[in-house]
Amino acid sequence: MNQNATSFTADVTGWRLRLLSFSQQHPKLNYLILFLLGACGTLSFAPFYFWPSYLVGIGYLFLSLMLAKDRKQAFACAVSFALGLFSAGVSWVYISVANFGQVGLVIAALITFGLILAASLYWGVFGYVFFRLNERLPIKFMPFLFIASLLGFEWLRSWLFTGFPWLLPGYIVEASWLFEWLPIGGIWFVSAVCLLSGVAVAQALICRQYRWASFAGLLWLAAGVLSMISPSFVSPTETQRVTLVQGNVAQDQKWLSETAQQTLSFYQQATLENLDSDIVIWPETAITYLQHQVKPFFERFGEQLADEETTLITGVPVYDPRREAYFNGVWALGNGFGLYEKQKLVPFGEYVPLAQWFGPIFDLFGMPMSQFKKGPANQPTLQAGEISVAPFICYEVVYPELVRSMVRDSDVLLTISNDAWFGDSIGPLQHLQIAQFRAKESGRYMIRATNNGVTAIINERGEIEQRLPQFTQAVLNAEVKGMQGNTPYVLYGNLGLWLLLAAMAMLASLPQQARHRVKTP
Repeated sequence: MNQNATSFTADVTGWRLRLLSFSQQHPKLNYLILFLLGACGTLSFAPFYFWPSYLVGIGYLFLSLMLAKDRKQAFACAVSFALGLFSAGVSWVYISVANFGQVGLVIAALITFGLILAASLYWGVFGYVFFRLNERLPIKFMPFLFIASLLGFEWLRSWLFTGFPWLLPGYIVEASWLFEWLPIGGIWFVSAVCLLSGVAVAQALICRQYRWASFAGLLWLAAGVLSMISPSFVSPTETQRVTLVQGNVAQDQKWLSETAQQTLSFYQQATLENLDSDIVIWPETAITYLQHQVKPFFERFGEQLADEETTLITGVPVYDPRREAYFNGVWALGNGFGLYEKQKLVPFGEYVPLAQWFGPIFDLFGMPMSQFKKGPANQPTLQAGEISVAPFICYEVVYPELVRSMVRDSDVLLTISNDAWFGDSIGPLQHLQIAQFRAKESGRYMIRATNNGVTAIINERGEIEQRLPQFTQAVLNAEVKGMQGNTPYVLYGNLGLWLLLAAMAMLASLPQQARHRVKTP
């Protein structure tokens, strides 16, 4: 055990000392506890919203890493927690692979475990790095370094190979006061506050050190004040009547030629029945033909929509012969215009990272891999009448910086999706929750149109105003308000996070009060 770990136990007595002694003397059982705490951490996210469970796990992980005997044990502690978190939290990936991947159940399970392990390894490397820091730097810096280094590896997980920014710590705060920090600091700021809270409570309960708990308490108190005064950073402009069409087309039927025309007829008929709406929205790839194939057919339909001052926005696959590439697109026509091509593709779903190595493996398994290409950056928003709409396709809404980059030019946000891949699982509900966070951060209404749920209208406060039940063919009519102005997060990005980390570093550098020491067990 390193010197910092010895110092960490020096002021601990009674049941606290026995708890720390257990973690040192029974490492394998401690790994199991960490795994279970990680799995319980999933209860903090949608659809459960029991946010304390994640904080308890983070606090216990901090204590375990502080007491790790060597780098290997620190790595194993962090991986154990992450394996529990991702095994429970993203198990819905298995449904997609098993049902639509054309592989056996065993191979589907192995592929799912591979994704879970890959996400967990970021945490394992974090545990290793934190242990090395713990060996070299004074113990008083450890809470700050735990938070800063874990955030760094979570950011890396959200970026490398397109990234997988799912189950970030900040997504637990929806049912708490901390949700009010989002328009000021964004998801990474609230993630830092969540990690701080877990560490602070652990230090207060185990080591009777209250400096970090006091600082975390001030942030919670400030969030409580924000929830009471409800500051408004944006103001409404004009109100638009929108119609969202949820087709509920089974994923295994969606791309069949005999289904395509029937589906298209349903969407068209639902639109004709709602021409009093300003905007009608169809979900991701509602049109399963290529855009250039249906463009002649839609010319007359578009003219009819324009005559009624109605804009249709739909998902459609796009082929560009000049670039010799396929794109996942969003197309506006009628009383609007614009074509958006998806920028953030789903790894192993819409493209294969490091295809020269992984491509042959998926070919061997018989996995049907899409060949979409990445759309260009800095694309303009769609225009629907006088309203500017910032579009995001499915997975893109999980990227806060991508959404932020398009907010300033928009009046409302739109995300279209097809979560039929994931069946009756918690995946689509987590996806909906993430969309709520983007709405709250940006101070914009978020229109969410999906194939089979959850289709919803989310206001600028991140609240769901209306929604359709999942797995039903239905139409949602609602009103949305265009918004002008920008939240501090949209204006300044992660400046709040950097200021918070700077404050934590200053707090860590303050002298520690001398305390009575007892022998380490």
